[in-house]
Amino acid sequence: MTLFLKYRPQKIDDLDSEDIRNRLKTIFSSSYIPHAFLFAGPKGTGKTSTARIIAKILNCEKKDPNPCTKCLACKAIAEGRFLDVVEIDAASNRGIDEIRDLREKIKFLPVLGKVKVYIIDEVHMLTTEAFNALLKTLEEPPSHATFILATTEPDKLPETIRSRCSIFTFRKATPEELVHSLNRVVKGEDVTVSKEVVELIARSSDGSFRDGTKLLEQAISEDALTIEGVTKLIGRDIKSARHLLELILAKNTTEGLKEMSRLVEKGTSMRYLIEDILESLHTILLIQHGVLERSDLAKLSQTVSTPDVLSLIRLFGRAFVDQKTTSFPYLPVEVAIVEWCEEK
Repeated sequence: MTLFLKYRPQKIDDLDSEDIRNRLKTIFSSSYIPHAFLFAGPKGTGKTSTARIIAKILNCEKKDPNPCTKCLACKAIAEGRFLDVVEIDAASNRGIDEIRDLREKIKFLPVLGKVKVYIIDEVHMLTTEAFNALLKTLEEPPSHATFILATTEPDKLPETIRSRCSIFTFRKATPEELVHSLNRVVKGEDVTVSKEVVELIARSSDGSFRDGTKLLEQAISEDALTIEGVTKLIGRDIKSARHLLELILAKNTTEGLKEMSRLVEKGTSMRYLIEDILESLHTILLIQHGVLERSDLAKLSQTVSTPDVLSLIRLFGRAFVDQKTTSFPYLPVEVAIVEWCEEK
């Protein structure tokens, strides 16, 4: 079993997102439980895990905002074998026939539990006809049924569907939330890893709990739980990014392009390269305005003006966007280097 599945949150208290955790505690401590939830947010932010936790709460033998995780219902839901929890992947079951089948079966009382829970993942992929059929069920749901709709693209859902759900917005995890999540895995696996390595993995996970845990698992399996090991795994090279920035600030076009060729050859991620350059520029900006006093960039901050820092931030911000859509991700970075260094 992968570490992400092994350490998937099993109850509300396990959720690393404080906002989601607090909202759910409030809802399930009240007398009114919504019949339909809409979970919207990026991949890997805990939507499906949270949906299963709600399914446990609704069917747990213990009446408490937190499921006991030990009763037959909780264990069966965690193992994906509870008959009254139905998970539908709308990406592959997007037609009206599937929703009509759901509407027919939802009439019957739960087989084992107290509440039938329907979890529809990537719900935005349903066809218009399927949405219309689903709407009729959401408008008049049986008292023994609860819907949990999950999507990465909430704007594609009809407003009629959205208006009948309690909406939860799952944002990308903060570095602090990711560190908290990763430390649970580190403790559970009883591995030795420094605080700096955990923080590096968190910063490199793009706000995704799943991606962070996968990267940690890869580092464990390859015995790469060091700064050098993790940066190699993800194609990140913070020292080289800093050196490249120094060449850019010195307006050394030739050496800057040579350094880029070296980084491309060794497989450096352009996404992380630009992120590291922008992070350094951000730090320089804060130093220049007295927000930060001590930093290894203090000396470099004295070699560039604030207007130039702002111009570079805009330039590499544009390069970050462009590298996502080009066949040659390094090209926008090289263009930014030449544009800056040869600016009159």
